[in-house]
This record gives sequence, C-alpha cells and structure tokens, in this order.
Amino acid sequence: MSKKEKLRILLLRPKYSSIVANLEPLGLEYLAGLAKELNLPCAIHDEFQYSWILRYERLCRAIRIGRFNFIGFNANANTVDYINETAARLKKDFPKLFVMVGGPDAEVNYADYCTDAVDLVYHDNGLMSLKNIWSRGLTEEVFAAQSGICYKSGGRWVVKEKGAPVCGFINKPDRTAFYKGLKKNFIFMKGKYALSKASFSCPYSCAFCYCTKMNSGEYTERNLMEVVDEVEEIRHDKIWFVDDTFFFDKERVRAFCNEILKRGIKKTFMAYARADFIAANPDILPLAYKAGFRDILVGLEAISDELLDDYNKQTSRDENIRAIRNLQDNNLVCNGLFVIDYKATREDFRKLLDFIHEYNLLWVIFGIFTPYKGTDAYEQYKDQMKGFRSELLDGTHITLKPTNMSSFEFMMRYYMLHVLTYPKIMVRTLFGTGYDTKKTGWI
Repeated sequence: MSKKEKLRILLLRPKYSSIVANLEPLGLEYLAGLAKELNLPCAIHDEFQYSWILRYERLCRAIRIGRFNFIGFNANANTVDYINETAARLKKDFPKLFVMVGGPDAEVNYADYCTDAVDLVYHDNGLMSLKNIWSRGLTEEVFAAQSGICYKSGGRWVVKEKGAPVCGFINKPDRTAFYKGLKKNFIFMKGKYALSKASFSCPYSCAFCYCTKMNSGEYTERNLMEVVDEVEEIRHDKIWFVDDTFFFDKERVRAFCNEILKRGIKKTFMAYARADFIAANPDILPLAYKAGFRDILVGLEAISDELLDDYNKQTSRDENIRAIRNLQDNNLVCNGLFVIDYKATREDFRKLLDFIHEYNLLWVIFGIFTPYKGTDAYEQYKDQMKGFRSELLDGTHITLKPTNMSSFEFMMRYYMLHVLTYPKIMVRTLFGTGYDTKKTGWI
C-alpha cells in the first residue's frame, strides 16, 4: 500500500457459534464512526449476518468489490486462531492489504496477534492513536509517535505502552450496521436490542473475568448526560447497557433514571448488576422500573460461599438470594448467570436446579468455568490449557478436565441444565408471562 493511496477500510467481526444472541457490532461501529468523521470510505463486514458456507470466499469478494486496502479484525478470546489463520490467507491473496487486529482480546493479549501476516495490533485504551494513524498515514514515523500499538520495524515487533485510561469516546458510533442487520438481531426470547456502553473496565476483580484488566485496570464512567443523549438518539426502543456493572453507584443510577423520566424517553433497558448491590439497595429498584429497566443480569455465579470465594466474587449466597427476591418484589426480571465449575459433582448439579426452582428463577444462563488468558484464573490453570483451539474458549466447552465425572457425563449434565430450564422460558414467553416475576408455574 503506497503512502499516497487513500485508505479504504473494511472492519470484520468474525462469526462464532452462538444460538442465544446475535448482537450489534458496537465496537466496530465506533471505528466506523471515526472513519466517517475522517471522511474515509469504510464498511463493516459482520459475519453474523451470513451463513458459514463460503465464509472466506465471501470476505474476499467484499474486499475486491469495495477495493479495500485496510482490514481491521475485532478479536475475542474464541476467535484468535481464526483471525491469525485468515490474516495469513489474506496476505497471500492480497499482498498489499494492510492487516490490523484490535478488540477486547487484543487489548489484553496483544502478543498473540504479533504474527507475520499482521501489520498492526491495536491495544490502546481509546481511539486517539487510531485516529492519528488513519489521518496521518501508515508509516513507522506515525506509529512510533502513538501509544498502545504493536507494529513491525526492521522485521521485529515494537510494542508501545498503553496510553492513559479513558472515560469517554472521541466520536459517536455509526450505527448503520445495526439498523441494516436488525432483522437478524436477537437475544433468545427477548427480542432485538441496541447496545450502549456507559463505563469502562470493572471496579471488581473476579478471578475468571478479564474485563477488569481492560482500560489499564481502571474503572471509569462516561458523562451521564452524554449517555442519556445517546439513548435518546438511538432509533430503537430496547437498549442493553453492556457495562460490566451498570448498577454500581446508586446516585448515578438515580440521576440516570430521573433524567430519562424528565425527558419522557419511553424505552426498555437491560443491564448488568452485582448481587451485593441489588441486595443492599432495594430502594432504587422502583425508580429503575419506572424509568424502563426490565432485565437485570446478575452474576450469581455459584450457590455456595466456598465457590464464590474461589472465584473472588466478593459476594455471598445470602446476598444472591436477597438480590433475587428484591428484583422479583419490584417486578424486575433477574437473569441469573451461573458458572459451572470443573469440580462440580452430581450433587452440585442437582443442588443448582433445586436452587433455581426454590427461588423461582425463570431466566438463567449457564457458562462452563473457563480460565481466559489474561485473567487471574489463567495463571493458575495455564499449564492445563495447552493445545486448545481458541473456538473452544466460549464458556460452552470443557477446557479443564472434570475431576468428579467423565467429560462426557459433565457435558450431558450441562446440556440437561438447559433442557430442564429453557422450555419453561419459551412457554412462559409464548403465554406472555415471561416477565411476571410473581408467577411460579409454566404459564
């Protein structure tokens, strides 16, 4: 690619197996918004909008038709191998194509993408370095002046340290991809959701989560009025705040809800919250409901204090129970997120189902304990993680050999958790009672 050639940017979200959701590519939409601001031709190639058949051929066709000379991959933990392998193929078929990798996994594990086929790895906390690169040119001189990138110089990789933590975005997202792909957008039995992000990183340090490592490990919040402005501008009536915990500062939540009501914004919201916050602050929940919150995703994770301590969750079984009851009492749906530990016994599986039934948890999500690279848990288990293809790192596959049963039995019991809970979700949704927190039966 010559220095004078104008950038033509293709942003790629790799497809991975998911039957419960197809979401807006919000991260890439922020990059598309930056390109639009810089008057650079840009498109998002969202593989979730297409079938698995002829996947690579479709990508090549998009590159040729759009005459793209720059491709940016959005990396997650379960797409590492696909990205590196696809980058290598693209370099053979398009030798002049400039290849960049960024996204959540690249921010934490940037070294995994420093391969011969990749030209730039972006791991900075914000988009200012990318703005400088796109506006000033793809040269070593420009690269050397940026923070939070990895680039090649003299055949060797140069790693630039991250810049300061960020507390906001430097541009608005271009949501063209969301509106265009709305027909295929869904969350299992909940409908179609736009995404918004009101904070960065996480103020807690759960052992299995690398979100707390992002933004240089510093939790920051966007300007609240800016968040409300964005909510008002989105041309959709359902919005999911994908912050690791939206319900963290009670006064901030109160201010958000009051501003939503003041402006007369009529939308439905979904957000994450910790059990200890919901357990300790039931007084904020009526206002949250009035403002439009309906779904609260709570990382219950486990039903024993021992396992919660192992995960460094800093919550208790009692707080989990109080959180469930507080949400139900205020007509807010508790979406319980559980981690299935590799040490689980048959009795543990039975107790989990008993817990779900006893506390009338309709909406549940089960993930298998996975020590993602970059987390504290990975350091403990990395010697047992060798040889796994990255596509298995999605919380639905075994990555640590079960200690109390065969892998086959473990997976059968994991599948049975879904068989014994999800049909009720579907029936209740069909009868229009999926959000009636007081009902206990099937209809």
